[in-house]
Amino acid sequence: MSEIIIKDDRGFNQVFAPIGSTPVRQKRRNDWTLEQIAKVGARRVLEIGSGTGESAAYLAASTNAEVIAVDISPAFISASRQNYQAPNLRYELFDLLGDSPLEFGTFDMVCGNGILHHLVRQLPKVLSTLRQLSNPGGGMAFIEPNYLNPYCAFAFGTKIGRRFAKLEPDEMAFKPGELRSGLADAGWQDVQVTTRDFLLPGIPKALITPTLAIEPLLESTRLTSWLAQSHFMTARA
Repeated sequence: MSEIIIKDDRGFNQVFAPIGSTPVRQKRRNDWTLEQIAKVGARRVLEIGSGTGESAAYLAASTNAEVIAVDISPAFISASRQNYQAPNLRYELFDLLGDSPLEFGTFDMVCGNGILHHLVRQLPKVLSTLRQLSNPGGGMAFIEPNYLNPYCAFAFGTKIGRRFAKLEPDEMAFKPGELRSGLADAGWQDVQVTTRDFLLPGIPKALITPTLAIEPLLESTRLTSWLAQSHFMTARA
């Protein structure tokens, strides 16, 4: 199922193809990000790791905020610019670790979906840089894979899983404590890390409704919530 993925120009898997449950999953993640944007009243939003651009276009279409979406892949940025245009939307080639952090100014919200786990080795620097990019009182909202989820444990924690998923060499899922301590050490306030989401990407459409029906129970029970697929992270600058 979720092995069907869109690769970047280096040959690494980056984006789940829009099949089965993936569009539903992506929409509700985008809607969650919109909720975080609204909570801080963000007028400028920076999406890190914008991939093929769908999420940034959705955010721009759903808010009056200026949305700047950045990625290190020239192919992804080129495709995004070709496929999505809006007065409040820009796609820019940008390396968070190598380029000037303030090249595009500061923001009221910095966000991303499945990007920080590509930057595990540099996580303290990345979280500090994101803090530097944030206006006082601004927010951050990221969704990252949970290492304790069985699928993630296989994909990230085994040699065969990593080959199967075509992961980058340093790519690694997180345990929740790593994220909480990393955000606090970088100076973020009001840190919240919630583990949830049992709707895996790419599952058949026939299984979406049953999964959504049982998901609230799984997320609300301490015996099972830690097995969810993703960490939903928020904090304030």
